[in-house]
Amino acid sequence: MINIVSVAGICIIASVLCKLFGAAGSEYALYIKIAAAAAVLSVVIMFVSPVTEAIRGLYARAGADSEYLTILFKALGICYITQFACDICRDSGENALATQAELAGKLSLLILALPLFDSLSEIVSGLI
Repeated sequence: MINIVSVAGICIIASVLCKLFGAAGSEYALYIKIAAAAAVLSVVIMFVSPVTEAIRGLYARAGADSEYLTILFKALGICYITQFACDICRDSGENALATQAELAGKLSLLILALPLFDSLSEIVSGLI
């Protein structure tokens, strides 16, 4: 289980520091936000391993192709990284950059999903 107390503590301390530095130095507030987000992300990443092992076990029992599981994990990674980048860009007032990051993430997901579309077309043509 994720140590939510640590995550909440990091977020609260970062919020207080951002308010303290907000008016006097907004660039310091941005650095604090980025550091806090990176700290929270590192705490969360430590607890990802049991989840991935549980999902791998489910796929193994279902007899599903491991290629699909790899695509799923890559897609989740793309989504989280894209969301992280978009949030940082929006916090710093760069909405245009956030929109570009979202577009890049969506295109990355589309490219990643191309093998799934190929498999689907093979299944459909086999049924016909």
